[in-house]
Amino acid sequence: MSSNEAFAREKTRTKVIRFLLYFVITFFVIAGRSAQWVLQEWGDLTLDEVLFTMTQPLTGTDSGIIMSYFVYAVVPGVVILVALMVVEHIFLMKKQPPKGSRTKDENGKKIRVPAELTPEMESELRADHEKKNTRVRSILRAWLLPACGVAAAVFGIIQISGLWIKLGVSEHLSSLGEESTWIEDNYADPKSVKLTFPEKKRNLIYIFLESMEVSYSDKKSGGLFDTNYIPRLTKLSEENENFSGKDKTVLDGGNSLKYTTWTMGGMFAATSGLPLKIPLELKGVGTNFMNTQTSFFSDLTCLGDILEAEGYDMNMSFGSDATFGGRRLCFTEHGNFNFYDWKHYTTNGELPSDYKVWWGFEDEKLFNFAKDRLTQLGEGDKPFDFTMLTVDTHYPDGYVCDLCGDEYDTQYANVIKCSDNQVADFVEWCQQQPWYENTTIILSGDHPTMNKEFCSSASYDYRRKVYTAYINAPITPERDDYREFATVDNFPTTLAALGVEIEGNRLGLGTNLFSSEDTLVERDGLDFVNTELQKASEWMDKQSNLQEVSADIEYRDYDPETQTITMVLTNVTSDEVDSFHVSMHMYGYIINGKDYVSWSDSVEEKPGEHVVTIKIPTDKAFNGRIKIQPHCMIDGVRGIHLDTHYYHLSYDEGGANAEAYQCDRYGEELKQPTFWDKVAQWWSGLWPL
Repeated sequence: MSSNEAFAREKTRTKVIRFLLYFVITFFVIAGRSAQWVLQEWGDLTLDEVLFTMTQPLTGTDSGIIMSYFVYAVVPGVVILVALMVVEHIFLMKKQPPKGSRTKDENGKKIRVPAELTPEMESELRADHEKKNTRVRSILRAWLLPACGVAAAVFGIIQISGLWIKLGVSEHLSSLGEESTWIEDNYADPKSVKLTFPEKKRNLIYIFLESMEVSYSDKKSGGLFDTNYIPRLTKLSEENENFSGKDKTVLDGGNSLKYTTWTMGGMFAATSGLPLKIPLELKGVGTNFMNTQTSFFSDLTCLGDILEAEGYDMNMSFGSDATFGGRRLCFTEHGNFNFYDWKHYTTNGELPSDYKVWWGFEDEKLFNFAKDRLTQLGEGDKPFDFTMLTVDTHYPDGYVCDLCGDEYDTQYANVIKCSDNQVADFVEWCQQQPWYENTTIILSGDHPTMNKEFCSSASYDYRRKVYTAYINAPITPERDDYREFATVDNFPTTLAALGVEIEGNRLGLGTNLFSSEDTLVERDGLDFVNTELQKASEWMDKQSNLQEVSADIEYRDYDPETQTITMVLTNVTSDEVDSFHVSMHMYGYIINGKDYVSWSDSVEEKPGEHVVTIKIPTDKAFNGRIKIQPHCMIDGVRGIHLDTHYYHLSYDEGGANAEAYQCDRYGEELKQPTFWDKVAQWWSGLWPL
């Protein structure tokens, strides 16, 4: 046997198999760790909550979330891949002889002629092969990657299956084809319910507490912890009304039903008695971007509609921009509220125009602004509704303000304790005001926290409920048992807490908790209610009446002289859209270790014609793709993106010798439609079948 035959090179088939095994191992490790990360981050979540969270803009969120995912899920996969490659290539794989040259045999077929080995090369290869031909290394060489591939696949499948089951994906998918009339059958339309207000109407202060749960209290109070992180809120709830019945020492709270587990969903549930059941995406409209619409469930009668009709002075205050998530649209249409939000205070000069922390401004300022506004309202001659939403306790770890202490090991615990103090101090301030005697205060969490780690001690049968307290209501419950209710029940219960008599004690899907009537959760069970909500509802689709948001977009060719790309947007189908914000991502144009990304704003050069000019950087040579995505802007807040478009660009440093064409996501050039393409398109329009 010749030296060349003794040291034959590895076959291409073996290399392909090794590459596929590397891919399988890395993929399943990252996929499995990703599933674990989702469960650790978001805990007792539902599929609609996860999808909603993933579709939210990153503005205002903590970049640590992305880094957390990368470190937890991606890094282990890469580390394992590198480790296996090192072990394989250094300890197991035999050294390869040189490739040799290609030539043609006597039949004209291309063959590779093995390279001639020098004595030194042959000696080196022989020594390496002898070292690696041991029984142990031969077994490892044959079975290490397949065994790791099987182990990684089992790990990944188990973790993904766990996430699949936890999220109820199968149930969600099966319910997509099912139609349910449960919502419509159980909906009590406020238009047809007699409401009798007291002669002297009571004021309402409704405080939505961001991510505030009963779980934060100690175990003897119904919480999860040995330490009570909300001692003052616990006392407020115990001394007032939380519908826990005779045993006031165990807190009760509202369940967050499906489609109510984020802020706008929770606020909508509490004020309309319905879940915010909207497709996550319908013709380009996302649940989180109701601000692209011209109406918000316009046919419904909500709490704000009722109080406005009764002559209330309607006010709402946020530490963020009220436009986000459709809040401004919703509460303008349903109550015509006056908004005292981040935009208001940075516009009127009470805060610097460029002031922004966390989501806008912190709760310390929110409560101070609220005191000023309530003092003005208390001096008026009209009953008032003052609704607030706190923000410091938002996922992932909350905002540490100047008032926060450092009593506990985790930031979130310290922020929760700080919020506990601020809310309790504010309630005490209200109780000292001359208008308090005729005022009802309601404290309610908007939804459970998405911080899985903080509530990781919750057992599978522990129900995490939002914090609830009805303070200074002129009525007492007719029942003395521990109630099972949901945040939709706050709608009629809020009116009852203002002394309003409600015919039948039901509004929306909610039940007046001060009455003896069973809630729908008590009647049908929480699991059944959630299952029915998950099913398709033609009635809810009709109520939401989502309108398509689109625009005609003309992408013009790259201009090498000005080094710009211009796009023109016309015929926008939503009257709410006032401008566009366009992102441009250059794949492989590295700045500070990352792909270059820029944003460009539109200019309305003619009525209804929005022009965007994107400047392309040419400080260094580039040859690759760029991605362009136009986003709607409504009252300064970025909403859905309308389209994704690609260009291929190449140029020298400084922009010389530029070549460019519009392409698809894979880089294939987009051809201009021919005359016959246009004829075919016209014909298909006439005969769509």
